[in-house]
Amino acid sequence: MSEPQETKAVPKTVPKTGPKSEATAPEAPVGELTGKQLKDLKKQEKAAKRAATKESIGIAPINPAAAASKEKQQAKTQTAVKKQITQAQIKPAGSTKKIPPLFSHLDRKESKALKFNPEIANIVHPEILSLFLKFQNYRVVGSTARVLAMLDAFKVLIHDYTTPENTTLQRHLTSYLSHQIDYLKNSRPLSVTMGNAIRWLKQQISVISISMSDVDAKKLICEQIDEFINEKIVITQQVIIDNASLHISNESVVLTYGFSDVLCKLFEHCANVEGKKFTLIVVDSRPLFEGKKLVRELIASNTTANINVHYVLINAISTIMDKVHTVFLGAHAMLSNGRLYSRVGTALIAMCANKRNVPVLVCAESLKFSEKIQLDSVTNNESADWKDLVKISKNAPVKTGFALEQFLQQKKAVAQTPAPVSKKQQQKTPIPEASEDVESLSAYEKRDNLYLLNVLYDLTPPEYIKKVITEMGSLPPSSVPVILREYKAGSV
Repeated sequence: MSEPQETKAVPKTVPKTGPKSEATAPEAPVGELTGKQLKDLKKQEKAAKRAATKESIGIAPINPAAAASKEKQQAKTQTAVKKQITQAQIKPAGSTKKIPPLFSHLDRKESKALKFNPEIANIVHPEILSLFLKFQNYRVVGSTARVLAMLDAFKVLIHDYTTPENTTLQRHLTSYLSHQIDYLKNSRPLSVTMGNAIRWLKQQISVISISMSDVDAKKLICEQIDEFINEKIVITQQVIIDNASLHISNESVVLTYGFSDVLCKLFEHCANVEGKKFTLIVVDSRPLFEGKKLVRELIASNTTANINVHYVLINAISTIMDKVHTVFLGAHAMLSNGRLYSRVGTALIAMCANKRNVPVLVCAESLKFSEKIQLDSVTNNESADWKDLVKISKNAPVKTGFALEQFLQQKKAVAQTPAPVSKKQQQKTPIPEASEDVESLSAYEKRDNLYLLNVLYDLTPPEYIKKVITEMGSLPPSSVPVILREYKAGSV
């Protein structure tokens, strides 16, 4: 009789223990859970902590199912926003491709027309649209000027920003800024200074306390942007000017190329504050002619009383380098392998100076230092509109020099007088006379074997550079990784 009782008790206990074990599965020891169950538990714990934090602040808790659906909806909206931004990108107006095959991988901004969607106004801030046009039309040129214009636009954007419902400023503002930056990239690729400033700004937004109100948070972000500009650009440039002014003496001949904001302030400081008298040779090149801006700035600041300014084009660099004592160059970026990434033509000037034993000094803030490594200027570069190379400026002088006029008259007279033709030449096919259309680039689009290239930057090897003057002192180009490490440890 005892055995049947035991057999009856067994089926009674099995169904009772079965459901209990299933119901108490989450309470089992951690070692018995699978990886998926562990992830679910961690998600539930994080969700519970967030809900408790929001409830302590006064935000109503959200249903987990509703939160999941909301995240999916946000992902869909972000994808839709990217599609709208892509549709509003600049589209090529023509189908002609006049760029060499070697540089066909570069991003071209040639003959582009804007295509704005009505819905893009709800995504992109008007200040970003205005900055987009300034970058695209080269109204704002230079790494320092571009990052200052971008940060000023971000301040206006943050001031006008309002946080949507059921979200926080710390999470939504970062994605909102990403949409603005994605649209801004369509005008021109971001510079190294812009990339460093964007990473810093996103990090500052992410560490803001969730208990802070939106008004105080926006005010704090704008104040941090002002401090960043003051520390990383204004004060940094003043330290660089104090160090670089030691390399300029009275009666010396200094050469520079294009326009650099820190170099312009350096020459003004040496002339107006220190009272040094020296000769400055400004070398320039087309199509942007940035050196003209430097000459205008020096004239406007009344520095021509102490500085004897000469303006030449880059094709005369070999004839004037013998008289130069020091070469000062600006930088778009300093790469991790010590190479200088700057306006095209910089490498030519550094090479000519190195051949004549003229020291080349580069003035660059640590904000321009990049961890990238580049060995040539073909793999990664920026290609501008190649039609700028064949455009003639409206302000070009109409009158030519006496020697050029005599040369043109003689050439025209030779073309008009027929040359003596022999009987054998008469039997051959007549050769058409040279015309202005054939000699000029008026019909360049119809010529299959003619390619035009307008790259903006080149790469200067570190052996051509003697010193890199930064806010940390005058260092060799091989010390760029050390500056990057100090920059990360101290400021980022």
